[in-house]
Amino acid sequence: MTKCNKSGSISPEAGIGVRSCSTSVDNENDRQIVSNAMEEARASEIRSLCNHWKMFVVIIIPISAIIMHSGISLSRASKIRHSASIAIVNIDYNLKISELIQHLQRERGMSTSFIGTSNFSAAILAQLHIRRQETNTSLSNVKWPYIGIFVRNSYWTVDDLLSSLADHRRRVENRSINIIYNLDYYTTITHALLKYIVQSVTPSDNAAVQQMVVACEALLSLTDDKGIQRALGTTFFTSCGWQSTEIETYYMTLHGRSSAFLDTAINHHGNIETQLTEKMQNSAYLSNFVDKYYSFQLFKDYENICTTMSQSERETKSIEWFSNMTIFIDIFFEIRESVNTDIQSSSEVIQSVAQFEFSLFLSTLIAVVTSSAILFTSYVYSVAKMTGNLLKFAEKIMLKTEELAKEKNKTDNLLYQMLPKQIVINLKTGKSSIAEFFNEVTIYFSDIVGFTKLGAESNSIEIVNLLNDLYSLFDECIDKYDVYKVETIGDSYMVASGVPTPNGGNHAQEIALMALRIRQEVNGYAIPHMPGRTLQIRIGLHSGPCVAGVVGTKMPRYCLFGDTVNTASRMQSFGMGGRIHISSVTQEILSHHGNFITEFRGLIDVKGKGQMATYWLEKLELGKHI
Repeated sequence: MTKCNKSGSISPEAGIGVRSCSTSVDNENDRQIVSNAMEEARASEIRSLCNHWKMFVVIIIPISAIIMHSGISLSRASKIRHSASIAIVNIDYNLKISELIQHLQRERGMSTSFIGTSNFSAAILAQLHIRRQETNTSLSNVKWPYIGIFVRNSYWTVDDLLSSLADHRRRVENRSINIIYNLDYYTTITHALLKYIVQSVTPSDNAAVQQMVVACEALLSLTDDKGIQRALGTTFFTSCGWQSTEIETYYMTLHGRSSAFLDTAINHHGNIETQLTEKMQNSAYLSNFVDKYYSFQLFKDYENICTTMSQSERETKSIEWFSNMTIFIDIFFEIRESVNTDIQSSSEVIQSVAQFEFSLFLSTLIAVVTSSAILFTSYVYSVAKMTGNLLKFAEKIMLKTEELAKEKNKTDNLLYQMLPKQIVINLKTGKSSIAEFFNEVTIYFSDIVGFTKLGAESNSIEIVNLLNDLYSLFDECIDKYDVYKVETIGDSYMVASGVPTPNGGNHAQEIALMALRIRQEVNGYAIPHMPGRTLQIRIGLHSGPCVAGVVGTKMPRYCLFGDTVNTASRMQSFGMGGRIHISSVTQEILSHHGNFITEFRGLIDVKGKGQMATYWLEKLELGKHI
């Protein structure tokens, strides 16, 4: 009975097995047969289980290998993706710090110029205040590290830097420090920032990216050295030479070192030389300046004439040097930003590849666990849908871009009619438009004779229509000559030649030809709302120097200033209807052309000017055409 219970325990129906055994197995042979059958069933069950394990092992080994390989690859792709992401963030962050370095370098140069002048200079101080404000603005845009940046054996926070700058700026304005101390102060800060940028850049395993990182570091060092050269050069022009042999030697050392940094940058990124060449070719003036700068001809020429120059002229020359060097240094900052963009693009490609690998290996893991067919179908569907959406989106973007380009062209054309083209470009790019001095220009003024009485006899709409029709006629005339319409105020019409683009000695001739044409067109002009009545205009011309620049920010206007403008206005107001009243200066210039007939009016008492000899411009010599 013990064996029967044991045999019955392996049966699905133990109770039946026990009963069967108790009734049918009565002897030892039967019990042996049952025992053998049970052993055979157990052995068969073990063999079947072993066969299943063999198939399981055959499947699990490649699956495990795929999972292991995918896991390692997934981890590697994740690390690369994370590293590339950090690099992209650091590049954006470092660009802000680079901008701060750029403004600190400019402030360093202008501070050195202010300290280096023998007398107090309000003009240089005004420029210095602008540079300081730019530095403060740039500093406010920087996301400062939590622990600060290591400067002078301690970690400085933003407040520490602002406090230190405020103290140093007071000492600069008091002129209680020398040039070397000033240069050392700013250079210490910029070097600390440069070191932080270099340390924060994590070089990629990609060799090309590493080459670009080295080029960026070389460009950073290059701009700092040239910034110090810019600062030292300002003192050269204000002081009429190097203040000491030590400063001159330091300048030469910086010159050689910056050239070495440039060679390093070019050797590590071939596109830098191409960009530099293109940017220099775009500005013939800057290219000429750089050629003289590298050959030291600029300093040699200045030493020959500086002793004859006033302090104000030296300061102007110093500011001009500072501006030209700033443009030159900014080119390297632009190139570095371009290289940073290349690094960022490469990092984004690396990140994109890593992201793709991450997704691929993750998909592989999912595919091993789930169904590759479903995953493949889903992937194809997603890609097709995404591609379709991208195509639709690209079409919309293309249409919107075309519309935007058309509207931009309309806006640009309108702006170019209101302000000189270069001034508009400067304002759009955020550059300040500095007033310019022009040695020789000719200015035209005209107004309508009896306009006050005419206005009293007409309503506002009639006056507006009259002026619109008349000035449209003037505008058509001036398009034929090298002149620039400055403004119209009421019945006053102002035109200048030789500004904003100098045209040599042709300014007086161009204005004279234009004035004769306008007088010819207006002669006999009938007033539309007063049949039978004609109008006359008074025209005044004068030549001389002036200053021109953009005034205002809400509605900026290009204005001319100087005694030449006032004198030209006097020529118009003291003139006569239907005649062109010119000064002796303009008459002298026109006489060299030999084509203009003038009549001496005599000496007249001009308000604010005293006795002046003036002339009437009568006509162009026969055989010539207006």
